[in-house]
Amino acid sequence: MSGLVLPGFQQRRLLNMMCKEIFLLAFVLPIATLLLIDPNHFILGWNEGAGAGLLFALIFLTLEWFDIRRNVRMEFTSTKIFTIIVTTVVFSSYFCAVYAFGQGSLIAHFGSKLGYVTKPQILSWTRVLDYLVYAAHVLVLVTTIFGFKNLKYFPTPIVFLSGMALILLLDATFPYGSAESLQFMMKPILAITVFLLRSVGVRIDYLGGETLAVWGNKGFLLIEIYWQCAGVLSMVIYFLVIIILMLKLQTSTFKKLVYACLGAIGTFFVNIIRIFLIIYYGAYIDINLRMFHESIGEVLFTIWIIIYLLVVTTLDVRLKRYSGNHIEASPQLLLKR
Repeated sequence: MSGLVLPGFQQRRLLNMMCKEIFLLAFVLPIATLLLIDPNHFILGWNEGAGAGLLFALIFLTLEWFDIRRNVRMEFTSTKIFTIIVTTVVFSSYFCAVYAFGQGSLIAHFGSKLGYVTKPQILSWTRVLDYLVYAAHVLVLVTTIFGFKNLKYFPTPIVFLSGMALILLLDATFPYGSAESLQFMMKPILAITVFLLRSVGVRIDYLGGETLAVWGNKGFLLIEIYWQCAGVLSMVIYFLVIIILMLKLQTSTFKKLVYACLGAIGTFFVNIIRIFLIIYYGAYIDINLRMFHESIGEVLFTIWIIIYLLVVTTLDVRLKRYSGNHIEASPQLLLKR
């Protein structure tokens, strides 16, 4: 009994459907490789690892992937499939070399040539390369399948990865307290935070510069908050993501500007809440702030972006529905007159 042979066009269609899923898998493999090698790389904490940030980028990437695949035709040739496989192997091998075979020393040595000599600086420098490597992986895959002209459909993960790399590069280049201009930006943040803490009964004094004195149930805390801790650049990168998402929203330019402004204001106050919770936690729950300090930011900003997107999309749909009903009702009103 002979097997069923599909016509040529059906074979190509089936191959394209299979390749679409394989293409998405190619985005996942470098991150999965890093997860298998070093699960601790995915701790939600500043400089604890780039894994958590890579996961956020993958979420953005997946959402845009499922959006574009319905609108853009994809043709998978043998050359493109070969390029996808080679690219995935090469970039996955980078994480293997650095985190499984001890080649991180080469990264550190290269960083020392650029002036990054302390442990925090070397960690930041290593994470910079992690984000840039994965951003390059995304760029190569997207341009291979869709071409450069369709790169505009994948702005969020690329901007997020590049932004995180920029933040970490500045963190490595300007150690705590060395960038006075950035220190100046955090003064209004501290002023509002101190006001809120005093309003809920926390005894706190602003000693000037970047130093706060806190008295709580767990004892006395002397807290120094530099621009890295104040979340200045974190606010910038999350605001960039919000702007990109607004550009993709199908609505008027005026509404996009309004939504973006609301996003900026919300992001600013979410950061205030983050610092407020960290100090309140130290005053009344535990003076060991390290883990709470390093995880609360990512959690809060992720929740904020999800809530923000849900509110904006729901509000935009209702406004469009209201405008449509208003337009339909206008002729009836004219007839009654």
